[in-house]
Amino acid sequence: MALAALAATALALGIWSLLSVDTARIGGTGLVEAVPPAFFVAIFLSLTGFVATLNLRRHTPVLLATQVLVLVVILHAADPIVHGLPRLTASYRHLGVADYIASSGQLDTSLDAYFNWPGFFSFLGLLSGATGVGDLMGIATWAPLGMNLLLLAPLLALARRLTSHPRQAWAGVWLFYLASWVGQDYLAPQAYAFLLLVTLVACLLSAFSGWAWPTGSNRFTRFLAHHVTKLDPTVPHQGMSSPPPVDTAILLVISAGLLVAMTASHQLTPFAAIPILTVFLLSGRLRMPSLPILAVVLSSGWLVFVASDFFDGHLTQLFGSFGDVEGHTLGVVTQRVGGSDAHVLVVYTRLAEVAMVWLLAALGAFMAHRRRTAWLTAALGALAPLTLIPGQPYGGELLLRLYLFSLPFAACLAVLTLLPDRPGGPGWRRAFALLVMGSVLASATVVSRYGNDSMEKFTPDEISLVNQLYATAPDGSVLIEVVHDTPWKFQKYADYDYRALLLAEPRPGAGPLSCDPADRIAQQSGAYLIVTTSQKRAADLLETTPPGDIDRFIATCGSSPGWSKLFENAGGVVFHIQGAGNGN
Repeated sequence: MALAALAATALALGIWSLLSVDTARIGGTGLVEAVPPAFFVAIFLSLTGFVATLNLRRHTPVLLATQVLVLVVILHAADPIVHGLPRLTASYRHLGVADYIASSGQLDTSLDAYFNWPGFFSFLGLLSGATGVGDLMGIATWAPLGMNLLLLAPLLALARRLTSHPRQAWAGVWLFYLASWVGQDYLAPQAYAFLLLVTLVACLLSAFSGWAWPTGSNRFTRFLAHHVTKLDPTVPHQGMSSPPPVDTAILLVISAGLLVAMTASHQLTPFAAIPILTVFLLSGRLRMPSLPILAVVLSSGWLVFVASDFFDGHLTQLFGSFGDVEGHTLGVVTQRVGGSDAHVLVVYTRLAEVAMVWLLAALGAFMAHRRRTAWLTAALGALAPLTLIPGQPYGGELLLRLYLFSLPFAACLAVLTLLPDRPGGPGWRRAFALLVMGSVLASATVVSRYGNDSMEKFTPDEISLVNQLYATAPDGSVLIEVVHDTPWKFQKYADYDYRALLLAEPRPGAGPLSCDPADRIAQQSGAYLIVTTSQKRAADLLETTPPGDIDRFIATCGSSPGWSKLFENAGGVVFHIQGAGNGN
């Protein structure tokens, strides 16, 4: 009863703290600058409640679930509670893609890459049609919380297959949420595909665990079985008993359906499933060799045949840097360590948190091996996604995605450093160490997850400005954003020619902006240019332009011949640039 009250107190205090945030105080290191001290007290109470529940003599799953849910709300629902709008420009684009597909009933694969993998967006359109809710902005706003809540059951099912005891599984799930800073839980195909991936792996390890062939049939199978058993003697005994034939057929169809849905929705996640399923097959944890083969056929076949428009037009992007491991790792990290001092601090915090999780996972694997308890499956699952590194950098985001793919497995290894293999609680000494570990990770995640909040958040004034622009600009107009950080495209996705003068990325030594690029874009038929507060924040945080340069750009170019200010509010300003062709 006392621990339930502690959870309720942590939840109430956490929500109150987030509701009282002054968004004007969010600076270069993000939300951590604006939350009151009570927010961290709420997190600490939540962590204390979970560790104390874990240490009870009697295993209490309902109370453990309650403690985890409280943590998820406090740590992963900050954006919707504080801002009340979707985060990231991609959220708004995804709404626009779903709206286009639902309203037109067409897939224009030449429009952009999204339409070559339409599964998630078609699902959103079906959801809108079935519920009668035409505006999915509210769903996009609360997607981070919703996605994390949906992940809880499959994460727990997966953790039970990776660990020896239920308390270790719960601790692994808890650690996942503490270290999940990547932020790929917004309304996005990758969040949907990640949910499908975790569900698929949990299903396969639960229902189809075991060797796919007689372990003594030939030299290769004997070699595999001998070394796997030597590394982890628990492997042959893990997993549930074989289901009846009818249930097996049903589960196989469900698993294949999950693979198809994943393949139709996201470019990268199906390829991450291939090495994961393969290492499980080779280590006696998956007795269905057809499933890794199906994953290869589906992902490759979709890319080459279904997404042929994208494939044919992006061969250099897809394969041009194949094998450049250094460029895909150190090169990408070096590019991200840039911008303002505050942004660099956030990047280093992320790197430190990743290093901490992986060091704990390695230590947990070593200790479990010494204790001859379950560890190999989790280790293989954590390492398998890294085989994608030689492929391509995935727009500079590959390492972020691979960390997320490996995290459910790495988290289950990390908790083995402190939790014993025997039934019962860990003891107060280990529980205290677990509390310290959780506190460090939670504090780091507040910075690493919300460190870019100043440029990832948007205001009602910015949305109003975009709506005014849509109401004014005729279909077919050219719309220009100065920095690629605008909450638009949530409607009229294909009705305009959207342009950006600058990407939101560090540009060391960048010179001042000139009016010429915008004038050249507008010289034939005219254009509309929008500058928002989020664009300014992104430019300052990442040092995309010199400090204050966008304000100078507005003052200088806004008074140039052919430029006229249409409207302005606290969220930004919109100009019309007259073209020479038709005066529009």
